Amino acid sequence: MWHKKTTCTVLASLGVVCLISILPALDALASTQPAAVKHQRALTLMRLLCEDSNDSVYLSEFPGAVLEPRQDLARSGQVFGWRQNLVFADQHRAVLERIAPQGHLRRVTVELRDTESLPRLLVLADQDCALREARSIRYQDGHAVSLQVLDRQLQPTGSASPMNPPIPKGENNGLVGVALVDSGVNYLLPAIAQHLARDAQGIPLGFDFWDMDARPFDSHPVRSVFFPQRHGTRTASIIIREAPQIRLVPYRYPRPDMQRMKDLIGHAAAAGVRVVNMSLGSNRESQWVAFEYAALTHPEILFVVSAGNNGRNIDLDPVYPASLPLENMLVVSSVAPDGYPADGANWGRDSVDLLAPGERIAALDFSGEAVDVSGSSYAAARVSALASRILMSAPELTAIELREAILSLVQPAPGNFVRYGLIAEPSDLVREGDLQSLVVRSLPSWQDQYSDGSEWFMPTFVVIRDSGWEAKRVQDIVQKGAALIAPCGITLKPAVVLEVEANTSLRDFSRSNAKLLSGKVAPGVPRVFFVRDTLDRPAYDAVTFGTANSRRNPELRFTVWMTAVTRDPHIALAHELAHVLLDDGAHSTLPRNLMRADTSPDNLKLTAEQCTRMRDTARNNGLLH
Repeated sequence: MWHKKTTCTVLASLGVVCLISILPALDALASTQPAAVKHQRALTLMRLLCEDSNDSVYLSEFPGAVLEPRQDLARSGQVFGWRQNLVFADQHRAVLERIAPQGHLRRVTVELRDTESLPRLLVLADQDCALREARSIRYQDGHAVSLQVLDRQLQPTGSASPMNPPIPKGENNGLVGVALVDSGVNYLLPAIAQHLARDAQGIPLGFDFWDMDARPFDSHPVRSVFFPQRHGTRTASIIIREAPQIRLVPYRYPRPDMQRMKDLIGHAAAAGVRVVNMSLGSNRESQWVAFEYAALTHPEILFVVSAGNNGRNIDLDPVYPASLPLENMLVVSSVAPDGYPADGANWGRDSVDLLAPGERIAALDFSGEAVDVSGSSYAAARVSALASRILMSAPELTAIELREAILSLVQPAPGNFVRYGLIAEPSDLVREGDLQSLVVRSLPSWQDQYSDGSEWFMPTFVVIRDSGWEAKRVQDIVQKGAALIAPCGITLKPAVVLEVEANTSLRDFSRSNAKLLSGKVAPGVPRVFFVRDTLDRPAYDAVTFGTANSRRNPELRFTVWMTAVTRDPHIALAHELAHVLLDDGAHSTLPRNLMRADTSPDNLKLTAEQCTRMRDTARNNGLLH
């Protein structure tokens, strides 16, 4: 507005000749669209929307603009608002939206677009016309490169989120090709990037069939490009965690043109993909003709498809592709703890093959933070991981044979909701490759300095190779931890020290990994495992299993799991071993006590009562010598 008024004043004094000469400058101004101009336009439009101004007011505020007819927004025959497009004199555009059901204002939205109709700025006000959200998108060479959240003054807050960045260089030597047809993945996260399938030159094999470029970055504008859905990264992180040996081939799905599914599946087949995970669907069968043809054309690929989360029987109300009759497809829905479909999960005796756990599953979100996720998408991801682990052990299987191998692992499910049954814990199954990878060696033990004739507690210490733990460091923290237990008349001394060489998938604690290792390494005796990190959430530095939580995992009783990043590890070790000796997971509230929940250099003491109870309980459990 300021620019226009100033320009008009100058032009009035210069005449027509000068008007002609200054027009190119105005065109340049319009093409660059300084932020101040965009911001002022957006705020003015937001005010007019809040006031429910008529068209003439808009045109008086923006001379030369053109207003297209308003479009009513309705649901179930009830109008709840309207949408209108405005084209400015410089050919930039605005999309205006006013939500006011029954005349009560709820929200106004202004979206500014450039001359190429690319979204640039969005402002959203609440029912009180206070600015609630503001976001801007930066472009380079016609591609969106970053999304910026703005404050109430429309100034940037924090760092911008990438939208279509180049894929980092790297390599991947995974054994089984798994394609992920989803919203893309955040390949800037090292946990994702290191698993990307690449060709001999290190170039990633995935593709974006939405924007038709080689950057399948996680961004799905299902509602708005300013509020993209980030689904693919979460799904990918689950597959990678449960099947670390895969070669991940990510695809950003072709929503604008589902006929591209034919090319997508062909691309996956050429990349050597054996399993395709698909957590997407729609109610329109016609959208999936190309996919059905491609799936039939590539019988060597197993398609693992989520059933969806509409809370309905898809035998009666189909969802596609889940409802397609394909032999090389598995349809998976999420199971509740009682064995029935989870709340909101779809089912169908004819359409859904099996149930798998998909509720409160540990995953990584777009930013790399640990989150718990729920839904059929994540149940399907876990079955895809299971399929890839089976292929590791039996790469000669056809897709049909692979499907049958998975179905052979199902258990009966209550009710009549799915065709075959349920898989209670996919990550526990078919880990022959992990078992075969185990190599156990004895390491030289050491004498502790507290051999004072007291009773000895002699657990086995197990060091996972390449976990960040070295035998010398373990020795150091064991001797320091022993000093904290020694006042109770208990001498801590290793019975034996073992080193375990294993697949990378076993270097982190999870209950599945713990069960496998515990069953194969010195079973039946107290043990301390030194691992890299934990996959459980919340991520405790150390985990022990006492009476209360060993009822579901009896094979883990009297075990301790120490991560390489544990703070004050000698204190954490003494704390966890005290839990084992007490056979109790309870914590103390006494100040400076070792058994407080927070491991701290200040919390080192044990009471006389704790010592007595520790000795008595440990004797009864046969832990003292």
